[in-house]
Amino acid sequence: MLRAYDLYKAYKMGKASVEVLSGVSLSAKASEFLVILGSSGSGKSTLLHLLGALDIPDKGDVEFQGKSVFQRAKKSRENYRNRDVGFVFQFYHLLPELTVLENVIIPRLIGTPALKWLSHRREAKKEALAMLDRVGLSHRVKHRPNELSGGERQRVAIARALINKPTLLLADEPTGNLDEKIGAEILDLLSEFNSAGQTIIMVTHDARVAVRAHRQVRLVGGKIEKVVPAQPSPALA
Repeated sequence: MLRAYDLYKAYKMGKASVEVLSGVSLSAKASEFLVILGSSGSGKSTLLHLLGALDIPDKGDVEFQGKSVFQRAKKSRENYRNRDVGFVFQFYHLLPELTVLENVIIPRLIGTPALKWLSHRREAKKEALAMLDRVGLSHRVKHRPNELSGGERQRVAIARALINKPTLLLADEPTGNLDEKIGAEILDLLSEFNSAGQTIIMVTHDARVAVRAHRQVRLVGGKIEKVVPAQPSPALA
């Protein structure tokens, strides 16, 4: 479903150029739960951003369902980010002035032409409420982010990421800002969505989190060092 070919990415640091990715290639199948494991600075977040077209590689390409992501026109690439991919981040990135329900609806609002929004608004609200019910937050729809716990905020972020029914969910350290118990609950929730067919690629530095996946890719110094084949996991049994 998703293939990355020979990805390179460097960033300017003053006069110096720091290479973050050095020829990374990987693939993910539909309905797979793939974890990219690596220490801080290994390039795993940069790789995730390239897979989701949040950034552009210096060299290489990403194919989604057989079509290039970075050879597309800008509008088509924006549609890929909005419709085909959902993003979950470590620090939630919820808008504090909006309610839980309004935060979840945002991707649908962004992806709908202004002239069509009035006729689509009621359906979007209905689907957002259903998604919040799935993540266990139907009692929090009118609350704002500062009234929620960290685990609840991450559940809102997951609902927001899935509101457009994306084929691919990209998660960047989604439990990194949570304690162990709440983090395990978030992983349970992601595993439930994966069992229902959602493709997930998640980056983490925590090997305890990685055992939840069907397959692990270890990234070291901007290169893939090791791929751990799919194997039965007690967490997914």
